[in-house]
Amino acid sequence: MKQSLRFSNIIGGALLLSGTLATPAFAQLPTIPPTHIVVLIEENHSYSSIYGSSSAPHINALAALPNAAVFSNFHAITHPSQPNYLQLYSGSNQGLTTDNPPGAGTYPYTTANMGAQLINAGKTFITYSEDLPSVGYDGTAVGYYVRKHNPCTNWVSTGTIGANQYGPSVNQPLTAFPYASNYSSLPTVSYVVPNDLDDMHDGTDPSTIVNGDTWMYNHLDSLRQWALAHNTLYIVTFDESYDFDPANQILTIFFGPMVKGGMYTENVNLYNLLRTIEDMYGLGYAGSAATSTTITDCWQNDTAVVVSTGINNVAAIDYSFKVVPNPASQMITFQSNQAVNESASLTITDAVGHFIGKYAVNGTDLSVNTSAFAAGVYYYKVATNRGVLGGGKFVISHN
Repeated sequence: MKQSLRFSNIIGGALLLSGTLATPAFAQLPTIPPTHIVVLIEENHSYSSIYGSSSAPHINALAALPNAAVFSNFHAITHPSQPNYLQLYSGSNQGLTTDNPPGAGTYPYTTANMGAQLINAGKTFITYSEDLPSVGYDGTAVGYYVRKHNPCTNWVSTGTIGANQYGPSVNQPLTAFPYASNYSSLPTVSYVVPNDLDDMHDGTDPSTIVNGDTWMYNHLDSLRQWALAHNTLYIVTFDESYDFDPANQILTIFFGPMVKGGMYTENVNLYNLLRTIEDMYGLGYAGSAATSTTITDCWQNDTAVVVSTGINNVAAIDYSFKVVPNPASQMITFQSNQAVNESASLTITDAVGHFIGKYAVNGTDLSVNTSAFAAGVYYYKVATNRGVLGGGKFVISHN
C-alpha cells in the first residue's frame, strides 16, 4: 500500500504557472467545507458581560476548548435587535431600523439572503425558532416567540416563489430540530433562535445570563460533542450588546474540528460572519457582505505560503509512505521511506471526508493513538506548504 507523489510545481494546492503563484479561491478556508453549520443567536449582552462571567459557565467552557476560536473584537452593526438579525442574514437591514415588522404588502423581499443562496446552490437552510407555533408562521409574536428575531420569514412566499424567495418550510419551530441521534439530517446551514425567555433577553430567572447559558447547555451540548466527529461548525453569537451601547461589542465563538482554537483580535462584525459562511460554500455575497472581508485565520489548514524566487529550480523529491500495523487498533505508525526535514503535517479524514485530526511530521516515523477512533476506513495525507508529499488509507478495527 505504498504510494508516492512527486512534487516540484505544486505549492499549497496552487499551481505554479510561468513563475507566478496562481492561488485558488478561498485558499484560507477549510479544505473540506463544513457538512453542517449551526448558528446559535443569543441576545443583548456585551462581550465583557459574558466572556469570563461565572453566570455563563457553559459558554465559557465551550470557549476554553481546544477547537474553539474566540473573537474578542467582534461587533454587531446597530441597535435595536431586528436590524442586526437582518444584517447577519442578508447583509442589509432591508430598510427596517426598529423592531416593528415590515408593513403589509412590502414583503416577501426579493433581495439576496443566506437561505435563498444556499437553496439556489442545491444546499439547504432552516431557521429553528423556539415557540414558533407552526411551520411558516408569520405573526408578530406568540408566547415568548417574536418575529423580529426571525429574519428568514421576510422572504417566505406562500404563492409563486419569486427571486431570492422560498417556501414556508424554511421557517421551522425548534421542535423540528433533529436532536442527538438524528443530527446527520441537519440542513447545510441552520440558525437556532431561542425564545425571549431563553435567549438572555428577558426571563423570570434573577439572571437572564444564567437562564440562557443553561438553556444552551441543555439543548445544544450534545451537538457540541457530535460536531467534532462529523465535520460540523457550531457558532455562538449575539444579536447586539446592551441597547444603545456605542461599542456594540459581542462575544462570538467558532467551534468544530476545522477550527484552530485560540483568541482572535481582528475587528470583525456580523457582515464578516455572513461573508465567511457564503465563502465556505462558494455562494455570492448578500448586501454589505460584498464589501466585507472573510474570516480566514482560525482554520486548521490555514498555512502561510512562502514563495522563493528560485522555486522552479527546486528538485523533485520522491516520498513513499506506509502505515503499520494495518488494520490497527490502539496505535498506528506512519512511516516514510526518507526523513521529512521540512515543516509538514499529516491530516486524517474518515471514509466520507470528515476531518479527524492533524499532526506535525518530523523525520521518518509518526505514531498516533487510535484507541478513540471508530472502526472503519480512514485516509491520510502528508503535505508541506509546497504541496502534497503522499498519502494513503488505513483501517481501524477494535476486534
